[in-house]
Amino acid sequence: MDAQMKVSRAITRLVVKHPFFGSLALSLKVRPEETIPTLCTDGKSILWSPSFVDTLDQEQTVGGMAHEVLHVTFKHPLRRGERDPLLWNIATDFAINQILVDAGFILPEGALIDPQYKGMSAEAIYDRLPDDAKERFGDAAAMGSVIDASNDDGNKPSDAEKNQMEANIDAKIMMAASGAKAVGNLPAAIKDLIERMKRSQVDWRDVMQRFIGGDQPDDYSYRKPQRKMFHMQGIVAPSIHKIGAGDLVVGVDTSGSVTKHDMSFFLGELNAISRDIKPQSITVITCDAKIQTVRRYEQGEEVEKIEIGGRGGTRVSPVFQYIEDNNMPIDNMVYLTDMCVDDYPHQPHYPTLWVSCWEDGSPAPWGQTTYLKT
Repeated sequence: MDAQMKVSRAITRLVVKHPFFGSLALSLKVRPEETIPTLCTDGKSILWSPSFVDTLDQEQTVGGMAHEVLHVTFKHPLRRGERDPLLWNIATDFAINQILVDAGFILPEGALIDPQYKGMSAEAIYDRLPDDAKERFGDAAAMGSVIDASNDDGNKPSDAEKNQMEANIDAKIMMAASGAKAVGNLPAAIKDLIERMKRSQVDWRDVMQRFIGGDQPDDYSYRKPQRKMFHMQGIVAPSIHKIGAGDLVVGVDTSGSVTKHDMSFFLGELNAISRDIKPQSITVITCDAKIQTVRRYEQGEEVEKIEIGGRGGTRVSPVFQYIEDNNMPIDNMVYLTDMCVDDYPHQPHYPTLWVSCWEDGSPAPWGQTTYLKT
């Protein structure tokens, strides 16, 4: 059987047996390309090498097509940023191949699979790859690669073009999921993604504005006292402050997965909301694997550019520990992060809003989670 026939039958098999993958495959341009070694996608097309497909059996070809479809589903061609291209391909393969195996697909020999990465985003896996990942996994990652998305002119897309590409993919995903759900054939990981996408359609700015407050009256508060607060015979006198717009602490993940664009957009919206709500203070704490900077702004001060230092791994517990150790006044916490977190501390006494920069990040085990839709 020639390669073209094999690919055509693979797409047909996806439509019949795996309608979510089949619907998405039909929405993409699937065409042969002699200049590539295996398979690849840029988010708009699936390219396949005839000589590589000749080495696969029919089931592996189906798995290879599904592999590229899943790269598009998770928008991997739009998410690399400044990361190393080969390491990004390795991380994205680890992120999706376990999903495909769990869904019953047969992948080409040597596909990258490691249970320790199950359920993790590509960004989180990238940060956890071993130092010799290129030497150990580089050849296997070439099985089905991700190339950066480009605009119609073949150039790097602008932010507006990137947003439009993401919106187009979202529309295709929702349509494919609707059809697959109707016949009861939607993989668990895709169900989770769809639920997160539905949650992300809620405007995060409205969520943040309601969370920080502004419609709550001035009142007495018995929040955790500062050490300098007046004590008398074990009695703590209540303080008067605006509960909804009191002291706000903003944690910012500078691990590398939160992009400069996300940071800038978040900062602009934070300032706009703070002008409306006028919290007593805003303290910005940046952190990757450890605290990088702490800056306090009094009521009415504009939050300046957030310096992106560190760029190491993601940890959030140092921020909460810093607040505790320094007995910081706090009424609300907002934390901008990629949600690639495995060191959540115990739930604190103050409300916490997690603002995730990736829609496939898992929600936090406590507090409220929303998605930064730029």
